[in-house]
Amino acid sequence: MNNAKKIWVIDDDVALRMILQDALTDANFEVQTFGNAKLAYEQLENTQDFINLPQVILTDMRMPLMSGLDFGAKLGEKFAHIPLIVMTAHADVQSAVDSYQVGAFEYLPKPFDLDVMLTMVKKAGRFYQEQSLIKNQEKNQAKPNNYLNDTGLKHTQQNHEPISGIIGKSSKMQQVFRAIGRLASMPMTVLITGKSGTGKELVANALHEHSPRKTKPFIALNMSAIPQDLIESELFGHEKGAFTGAIHARLGRFEQAHGGTLFLDEIGDMPLSTQTRLLRVLANGEFFRVGGQKPIKVDVRILAATHQPLENLVKLGKFREDLFYRLNVIRLQLPTLQERREDIALLLDFFMQKLASQMQLPTKTLSSEALHCLTCYHWPGNVRELENVCRWLMVMTTGHVVKPDDLPVEILNFIQTNHLVNINNNPTSKVNNTSNINPVDTVNLTNLINHDLTNSQNKPNDNRVVNRVVNHVVNANTINANDWQNPLKNWLKLALEQDKQDILQQAMPMFEQILLTTALDFTNNHKSKAAQLLGWGRNTLTRKHRQLLKNQAVEKSSTVSSAVTIAKSSNEPTIN
Repeated sequence: MNNAKKIWVIDDDVALRMILQDALTDANFEVQTFGNAKLAYEQLENTQDFINLPQVILTDMRMPLMSGLDFGAKLGEKFAHIPLIVMTAHADVQSAVDSYQVGAFEYLPKPFDLDVMLTMVKKAGRFYQEQSLIKNQEKNQAKPNNYLNDTGLKHTQQNHEPISGIIGKSSKMQQVFRAIGRLASMPMTVLITGKSGTGKELVANALHEHSPRKTKPFIALNMSAIPQDLIESELFGHEKGAFTGAIHARLGRFEQAHGGTLFLDEIGDMPLSTQTRLLRVLANGEFFRVGGQKPIKVDVRILAATHQPLENLVKLGKFREDLFYRLNVIRLQLPTLQERREDIALLLDFFMQKLASQMQLPTKTLSSEALHCLTCYHWPGNVRELENVCRWLMVMTTGHVVKPDDLPVEILNFIQTNHLVNINNNPTSKVNNTSNINPVDTVNLTNLINHDLTNSQNKPNDNRVVNRVVNHVVNANTINANDWQNPLKNWLKLALEQDKQDILQQAMPMFEQILLTTALDFTNNHKSKAAQLLGWGRNTLTRKHRQLLKNQAVEKSSTVSSAVTIAKSSNEPTIN
């Protein structure tokens, strides 16, 4: 039995409202939908009975008349006990932060899995039950906006430009955005972990820029870039005469960051002696300058980052265990570029445009073959390496379109060694054709479809013809536009000559069926992965898959019925 019963869905997209209503109704929720937030809020205000209020509200972020953010802010003024789930197709750091700042219970980037949505709704329902108990205990006393103010912030108009460099639509990055949104306003220490080049400093900066400390300094210090004998002076400063060459007193990074944020990158490289002093600052917020006798109090939020497993360093005696637990209050793990391949095209486009502007050069575009090679590459240096490759391409590529031959040799060697793709059949290519599968032969493929259309009983809308065309292309080791466009043209031409009607309506279901079944087979029936590969939302794939199964059941029933009829007319026994 669900904890939440009445659910409101607010979205100006009619199709999405219907999908959510069906899914929630199937899960035994009572659902009411609205095309805009203004109408929903008016109904909220006009609801006299507490029992008739919704127990969870899902709203889109960007809508006419009233945005989801404005709705959330108004909801918090009078109905703070109702959990709000904000949905948005504009999935970035700013959207996540804005959602939580207006008191959202959860942030749900589109497209999303219906199962994920249902889990969020059930979790929000449990929260509602808890808030309702509190409300009843207070005996209808006026209650301040506790839920809205959990973050200590109220919604204000602000600059909605995205944080430069933090880009991603993948589920892994949405988890990062969600964490930034929740953690930005909290004063606690955050340990950011991830491989080199994954963007740890960018995330630290985002946490600062969206926090109440954003008007104060953000000071970053890389432990591995400073000689060990100077680290303490850098962090804590020194008094005049503290050591040879200290002719003046100097403020350390802690004092410089007072009121703001201090980001300690590569914390695993900090010497043990400095770790002891850092532990004291974390414990009571005070320290001594090098050579100083007077304790100095500071108000600084500490963000730390490392690419090393600190647990292993603790076991090896290279990192203090007590400091590890002080830093590891909240851990934020950043994904590698391999774990978020769907973001590669976005990142490439961002960096190519950014570098073109910086270098005052024309923007270069990637051919589909070059993009495929870059997507297949394993990116050991992560986003930093990808940015450097973009810089290399901007300078070294002579034409306006980047082709596979223009890519750096290390990428081409990786592609060739791992047989990931046959870049082209040009003998001058930097990557030779080493695949055992012959490339698609357009002439033979054309002959194949022509033979099917002219020498058999098949009609132009026969699935078998389309199946053979698509399978021939899919099974090849390269995908070229002509490989499927030419036979498709021949198919269409014959259909037109035969005065066929509604050709697109006949062809599209066939192609979608093959795309769907092939992708599901390739991903071992993993719908989310298949949808991602096809460029569909998971809900779209699920809907099409259900329709496919329904159509197959109808066809099977029709075939069986025909067979029974023929058997009876032939006076042959029917096999049940």
